[in-house]
Amino acid sequence: MHHASPPIPPFGPGAPRASVSEVLAAFLASLGVEVAYGLGGGSIVPFCHALARSRVRVLHCRHESGAAFAALEESLAKDQPTVVFATAGPGITNAITGLAAARIEGAKVVLVSGGTSPSQRDRGAAQETTARTLPAGLLCDGPLFHYATTLEHPAQLPVILRRLAVGAQAVEGFVAHIHLPLSMQSAMFEGPALAETNALPGPAPSAEALDAVAKILTEEPCALWVGYGARKSVPLVRALAERRSMLVMCSPRAKGIFPEDHPLSIGTTGVGSHARVASCLKAAGIRRTLVLGTRLWECTSFWRQDLVPPRGFLHVDVNPAVFGAAYPSAETLGVQAEIGAFLSALLPRLPAREGAPPALPPMPRPAPLDPLAEGAVRPRFLFEAVQRVVVESSDAPVLTEAGSAFVWGNHVLRFQEPGRYRSGLHFGSMGHATTGVLGAARARGKAAVALVGDGSMLMLEEVSTAVRYGIPAIWVVLNDRQYGIVEHGMRASGYDPVETTLPDTDFSLVARGLGALGARVEREEELEAALGAALAAGKPFVVDVRVDPEERPPITSRVRSLEAQTAKESFSP
Repeated sequence: MHHASPPIPPFGPGAPRASVSEVLAAFLASLGVEVAYGLGGGSIVPFCHALARSRVRVLHCRHESGAAFAALEESLAKDQPTVVFATAGPGITNAITGLAAARIEGAKVVLVSGGTSPSQRDRGAAQETTARTLPAGLLCDGPLFHYATTLEHPAQLPVILRRLAVGAQAVEGFVAHIHLPLSMQSAMFEGPALAETNALPGPAPSAEALDAVAKILTEEPCALWVGYGARKSVPLVRALAERRSMLVMCSPRAKGIFPEDHPLSIGTTGVGSHARVASCLKAAGIRRTLVLGTRLWECTSFWRQDLVPPRGFLHVDVNPAVFGAAYPSAETLGVQAEIGAFLSALLPRLPAREGAPPALPPMPRPAPLDPLAEGAVRPRFLFEAVQRVVVESSDAPVLTEAGSAFVWGNHVLRFQEPGRYRSGLHFGSMGHATTGVLGAARARGKAAVALVGDGSMLMLEEVSTAVRYGIPAIWVVLNDRQYGIVEHGMRASGYDPVETTLPDTDFSLVARGLGALGARVEREEELEAALGAALAAGKPFVVDVRVDPEERPPITSRVRSLEAQTAKESFSP
């Protein structure tokens, strides 16, 4: 099957004269870009002018990092590229955190930035932007950008557009930076038109690899470890698990890719993990685990040895460098392939497993908490209410913020379908969910819910942007008047907390001051009504929940991982 590139906008001989900015904006729209988030002004004005007159919707945010997080989440929600625009100097550096998260999350985001014209460089220009004035790596390919370049002449444009077209089809995501000096943005482009670019899907698994994996899955008891990278192959993952009666554990970001109420589901690994997972693997006599869509990083596995079966892993990934990286001492058979292509070719080779599935330890389901008449809201009670009101009684996606929110979310919330849960787990940036919720809500045109801490809301939020554009984002704030995850983590490790308390802030009042709706919840009996009102409002809404600061989130695995790293990397003088 061929994947054709999008139609190329008309330019070249016989086409109307157009500026570099106009050609780039039209081309981005042709790639499927529907929205651009950012901050205009200064050296990005000509491009913003062209963007606003293209098919791309322009949203002016309050901070470039928030713009990048929103673009990231919209890209993932719609499986298409998005754009971030920023002015020179601090506009670029402000966007770095959100763009770094976009790369790790596998989003497709293109940063278009303004910069200093060549005639003004090295003369102390305002917000001067060159390789000598910015941190290394912001104007070139590397850990942050798959592709980055500075356009110094209109004749470069066809090469840049070609690289963007190829990147838009990438399997693993694509984060790019097109840096436009101010003088180039209005320069006229009169170059040749681009030819179409076609790409074959891949990489495809070899017959030898498929036969070897099929033989192992048929002859040995194997489990499945499913990650977020398998989200585009949901029916195939389920078909494999059911055909071979394979136990399935999911990374936190993969919640819902395999139904969490399915008899073969044994729970979630990593942050907020379920203790039952390891005991189920042992009880079922699992010999190997087939890994699909996860690279087994720390917050997915904590590199726990009790999750490594006796014969190790079968690992499918498009990048062979990940094989054995997380568990270098575990036997690993790697298959370089795209997951959908691999499973489509594997399933016809597998017979259905005969006999009953393995007997498993029961899934512990704590009885739902009854509301207390007095006192602050218990965090577990809050997440149980979110499960009932948001997860089970609406179709709103849920985002959890770095800190206590994503620990409780991974542990308590349960999803039966994909696309309902997002957590920026691995980069773990505060402010991801508080701003990314705009992209999630705008992508679907209705409510999305962010569960966030008070520290994150004080650090970075885009409530004003949601009000400006009528985006029905909902923030549920775990207001414990402290950096809760830091407080509990330090205590669990034997340290006295250092400056973790925060002033008491009424975020419902802040929300109303910004033009949004707001409600403050001080007792558990008020919670469900407030959540229901937020979902029904169809407008930006902040639910400020005063939670019990003493209830510790389930962070034991994270604490032990940090302690183990400290012990291993302490050196004697």
